[in-house]
This record gives sequence, structure tokens and C-alpha cells, in this order.
Amino acid sequence: MRYTLEDKTLHIDVDSLFVHTIQEFFDAYIPSKKVQHLLIQNKQILLDGNPVKREDDIAGLHLDLVIYPETYDYQKTGNDINIVYEDEILCIVNKPKGVLVHSDGGRELTLTDMAESHYADQNHIAAYPIHRLDKQTSGLVVFSKSVVFQPLLDKLLSEKKIRRNYLAFVEGRMESGTILNIDKPIGKDRHDPNKRIIHKNGQSALTKVRCVGCSRSKNYSVLLCTLETGRTHQIRVHLSSIGHPILNDDLYGKKSDLCVRMGLFAESIELYHPLKEENMEIECELPNDLNKLYMGALR
Repeated sequence: MRYTLEDKTLHIDVDSLFVHTIQEFFDAYIPSKKVQHLLIQNKQILLDGNPVKREDDIAGLHLDLVIYPETYDYQKTGNDINIVYEDEILCIVNKPKGVLVHSDGGRELTLTDMAESHYADQNHIAAYPIHRLDKQTSGLVVFSKSVVFQPLLDKLLSEKKIRRNYLAFVEGRMESGTILNIDKPIGKDRHDPNKRIIHKNGQSALTKVRCVGCSRSKNYSVLLCTLETGRTHQIRVHLSSIGHPILNDDLYGKKSDLCVRMGLFAESIELYHPLKEENMEIECELPNDLNKLYMGALR
């Protein structure tokens, strides 16, 4: 798709589209019926300056789409966020350890609060996380900047066209190059509402694991984990179930002096960008303590 962004409006070159009607455009890029209806009703999608109907042919020069149709009452927090990648519809942030992605009902400052604060002077931009990380997990989180394209990003995530890769620093030695598919259902622990367990009646869960290194002098390994499903605490539960709990995991492992955080880091996001129409991989540098462990496992 060829486009330019001017203020709140995406100007799309019609010749660059592979759809023939407005409804086909909606189906390809805006899967929410509610959002489709509001765009038409509020005249926020125009073809060569004219309002459109669903059945209209896309025959013209430019399709103009308001991608920031709302304004938000954001509050300044004074907390900076570390933006690793940003474009018209995406913002990918490096979440620090000890921060919730969004509120659990308390008054604790969240990553979403920090993202909203960042856009307080551009309060037409949304700041909606399309997935979450556990509080003690650090690394990449994807935010949608446009309420119009958020349903598409949600759809891409559910279709596994947005893939999340993690580095897990775990107890015990695993042979470098070992590949595992941990396919075990996960359910709630009825004795502890904060925990999850492997349970035959739980939700299906699949984690793909490859050992990238093992320390010869210390008792830990580094595993690359890719989520095929997104269950609560999935990687933590799965790795603990095979005898390799994550370092400093206070629920499924034990305290370690090897690093100052839980040893789970969301290190890369792979995605097909729906507007740029290309595959992208966004990576994030490891924190110093985890990078030291990573390098030590490769020797």
C-alpha cells in the first residue's frame, strides 16, 4: 500500500490496493463492523473527497481515511518510556521489570499509563497494548496507536502473524541446540489464584524451545522460546514442568544471585506489517545483567 499521513488522515493511493470495493477494503484492513459503521457514518472515509458506501467500487485516485478519530484525556506522569520502534499505527516499547502492562484494579503506575503520558500532547493517538507481559518480565510490548487499526492488529495476533520471542534464563544445564515443543495444557491452581499448573482439563498451550547456550561454570542455560499460544504464565509454567524453572521466578522457581530480575525477556517481535506489506522483526537489547549471562552461556 502506498500512503502518506497528514495530521490525522491516511491518504492512500488507490492504485496500490488489491481490493475492488469499500467493503473489500474494510474486510482486508478494518475487520471491526462497529469501526466500519462509524467511519461511514461520520464521513471519516472518503474517496476523492466524497463520502462512500460499503458497496462502492474503489475507482478513483485517493482514499482518505481518518485513523485517529478520537481524543483521549491523558495524564502526565513524568515517566519516560523506551520506544524501540514506532510508525503510524504501531508503537513497540521496552517494558522495564516490575511494571504492570495495564491496571489490575489498583493504583499502581502501569506501562499503559506511561505510554498515555508520552502521547499527552498528541491526545488523538491511542495507546492500547495488544498483548501483555507478566509484571516481572521485561522486554517488548506492542501498542496500537490507532483505534481504527487496533482490531486488525488483534486479528493478526490471534492468527499468529505477530510472533513473540523470549529469552529464558533457566536453572540447570540443557545441551546447546536442543529443540523442544512443550505441548501441555495449562489451568488455574485451585489452591493459589495467582498460579497456573499443568492440567489435563486446562487450555491448550504450546511453547517452542531451542537451547542457545549453557554455562559450563554455572548451573544455568539460555533458551529461546516462541509462543504458539498466549496463556497466562505459559513459558514460566512450561519450563518449570520440564525441570528448568526460570531464574528468580518467585512462583515457579527460586531466588538466584545470577541476575537482579526474573530471567525472562521478550527480546523480539516478528510481524507482517499490514500497511507496509512486509515482514518485520523488531529486536531489543538485553539488560546488562541478562546480557552478561547470555554471553557467559555462549563461551
